[in-house]
Amino acid sequence: MALIDRVFAIEGLKRAWPCDGAIAVEVVDRYGRLRAGRFADSGLVLSPYACDPVLGRIPVGDGTLVVHRHGRRAVVVGADWVAKHVRKGGERIARNTLVAGRVYCSWGLEVASVTSWAPTSVSFTRLAGRSLADLGDAALPGWRLLADTWRTVEDHVLAPYSGAHEARNLARWEERARAFATVDDPRLSEAVLDASRRLVEPAGAPLVVSHADLHDGQLLWDGRSLGVIDLDGARMAEAALDLTNLWAHAELARVRGTLSAHSLDSVIGWLDDASARMPTSAPRLDAYLTAARLRLLFVHSFRPGSRAWLEGWRDHALSDPTSTP
Repeated sequence: MALIDRVFAIEGLKRAWPCDGAIAVEVVDRYGRLRAGRFADSGLVLSPYACDPVLGRIPVGDGTLVVHRHGRRAVVVGADWVAKHVRKGGERIARNTLVAGRVYCSWGLEVASVTSWAPTSVSFTRLAGRSLADLGDAALPGWRLLADTWRTVEDHVLAPYSGAHEARNLARWEERARAFATVDDPRLSEAVLDASRRLVEPAGAPLVVSHADLHDGQLLWDGRSLGVIDLDGARMAEAALDLTNLWAHAELARVRGTLSAHSLDSVIGWLDDASARMPTSAPRLDAYLTAARLRLLFVHSFRPGSRAWLEGWRDHALSDPTSTP
């Protein structure tokens, strides 16, 4: 039995990620507690609740541990606060949040305030609302607000993220999926190479302030306002990066059955209108959209529950960029 099949058989499995020589897992134990661990050929090793071999003891207090990626990060959510615990880079996370946050505030979006930071942790205020991903069709006003307010800002100093960076990221995910045999199709290697060739072509476009991991789980709608979270990885990148990552996630929501065909058409139309105002082009959008679809295929091949729809998504990822699921 393949390692990924054994991982998917773990009772209470919530999420999984590839890591060195093993698969990192997030499990809800029989007491309802979130636990992190690693699954290798020798079997499963779970860390004690709110403990990590790299992060140490994770202070939960009166909050709830909602994310724990073994050896990487943990997130604790309280009534009006959020604490993120990481291996390193607390100052960078706080700085990126402040820089990108000012940009999103200028659009009229809500952003969390940094209340404190240390080398291995950052604390924020908690934003209201539920994610667009969780709300499904009920989130359409939030999608519309985002598309209508989206603007580009070029004059901030954040680390650059180029098409070559995106190509390397895509190649890493393909390598991980191949190493653990999570998805098998001889067409994928050529598709990744083709997308990478297009990504590294000279763009001729300015780099703009970008979230660099913008998707429907990072956007919170409370019926009146839209908030954006997780600005840790904010970069200066092509406008096509965020636009197409969000576009691909909307398509994925349709494939998974959480967004209707009518709603997807609306979202794509609004994002298309937004892209017309951006310093980008159809070839750049196509290259980034193809890369985003392929990357999501590899990422979700490690996630429980994906097998019901993964083949359909694979076929979509290998189709023409102008197609819709």
